[in-house]
Amino acid sequence: MIKNAYKRIRSLLPDYSWVCFLFLAAFQVLVFWVTRIPLKYMDKLDLSIPLDGKIPFQPAWITIYVLSFASWFITFFLLFRQRKEHVYRNSAAYFVTLLLTGTMFMLLPATIRRPEVPGKDFFSWLTRFIYACDQPNNLCPSLHVVCSYYCWRAIFDTEGIPLWYRRFNFLFLLLVCACILFVKQHVFVDIPAGVLAAEVPLQLARRFRWERLGYALEKRFRAAHPNP
Repeated sequence: MIKNAYKRIRSLLPDYSWVCFLFLAAFQVLVFWVTRIPLKYMDKLDLSIPLDGKIPFQPAWITIYVLSFASWFITFFLLFRQRKEHVYRNSAAYFVTLLLTGTMFMLLPATIRRPEVPGKDFFSWLTRFIYACDQPNNLCPSLHVVCSYYCWRAIFDTEGIPLWYRRFNFLFLLLVCACILFVKQHVFVDIPAGVLAAEVPLQLARRFRWERLGYALEKRFRAAHPNP
């Protein structure tokens, strides 16, 4: 039974996609959590602008913040079902995106003053829960914007992705940009920083054919582990 379940799960994606997916998932966790360790001992920057002070706190927007995780999972699943060249190129781009994001975390150790959330409604409770799980550091760029923008741009010219889903991803990207401000998880500058962190590697990956890195690593692995 377990063996059959394993086969069904494995059949959802090609083997080369599983390798990329698991590696990038682990690296994203590494970038998000490990960078927090030195940031505890660093002076924090206030990157807010006057516009941030005029944006009202709206706890109901936390639903978009949470739903974004499901949106990313679905989009990445669709991306990793593509042909090998496409998967390797986008995986290389996302790896550099995460690397750039982690570097920016360290170069711009920002923080934000979050409001008290005294309400007893569901949205207030969920906001307090997110606040407790996600401390106010690792802010610039916004990883929510990074992931949402990357998902939209990566599927923009991907074959087999319905037009309605591409449009949905763009709309959801706009909602994510709004929600991180309304729930006071980020300041405005974290949005363009997130767009930059995702767009630059995507452009470089297409321009310089970064999928060749995936093919090179695959060739090395096959040479070191030949089939019996």
